[in-house]
Amino acid sequence: MKTLFWRILVILFIVLGGIGAILPGMPTTVFLILAAWAASKGWPQVDEWLLNHPKYGESLRNWRKNGSVTRKVKWIACLMMLGSGILMIFTSAPIWVKIFTDTTMLIVAIWLCLRPEPKDIKDNMIKQEKFDIKDVDVLVDIAKQTLVLPKLKLKFKISTALNGAGEQENSGKTPRGWHTIEQKIGKNAPQNTVFVGRQPTGEIYSSVYADQYPERDWILTRILWLKGLELGKNLGEGVDTYQRYIYIHGTPDINPMGIPLSHGCIRMHNADLIHLFNAIEEGALVYIAEDCEKMSEI
Repeated sequence: MKTLFWRILVILFIVLGGIGAILPGMPTTVFLILAAWAASKGWPQVDEWLLNHPKYGESLRNWRKNGSVTRKVKWIACLMMLGSGILMIFTSAPIWVKIFTDTTMLIVAIWLCLRPEPKDIKDNMIKQEKFDIKDVDVLVDIAKQTLVLPKLKLKFKISTALNGAGEQENSGKTPRGWHTIEQKIGKNAPQNTVFVGRQPTGEIYSSVYADQYPERDWILTRILWLKGLELGKNLGEGVDTYQRYIYIHGTPDINPMGIPLSHGCIRMHNADLIHLFNAIEEGALVYIAEDCEKMSEI
């Protein structure tokens, strides 16, 4: 019964958000934030779909992580409410309805404008954070093709980029330096679930698919989406790990580990990836080293 209640709310908020995308005066993103909140309580599949939505996903993730709203969303919502407020004045509605509606929208607009913006949070984080190798949760060694969880004393074989190490956009290389696990995707998905655009397709990888699509870069089972933490190195225009869609993800178990073969991501065998996924949380600190024996690079 409780799950049904949350799902009814999810549907209601998504419908209102859809109406807001068509009609002026109804801020779509606000309703989708509410939909994602309700989905997180009782509909995890829809929650994941909303957070990975190609148009609204970034705004929803920013809100959930730190209560931030992009400047573009602020402008759109405020202009829509301003237009609605002006139209309300010229309607035949009772004066108290006009005052209440316009006052409410003014309060919402002020509150919205006072929300932090993702850029401000990012800049503050870059200025304030000083990372220490002793605090690392996930340590990737490109030279040895290993991924280690020092605090848990776990070690896995991996496969990084065939093109080597590098941060440049479209380079096909694995980025180095300090990162965080920005998003975990695929919790409870069956092993070997196929993902496209970070969404499960409903397919389960098998040798049949392998024969049909021999050149496909399979993303299976789970996704750990990485975000760079070093402005100008792996964060920002032209070198942004997150915008390059660099993941730790599953690959067919027939693919070898210990050999760099990926297109830039960090590949793992699926059972190992599930173990890793369950062992760490979003926000985990990751360091990707070209060679861990050269500690001067840390």
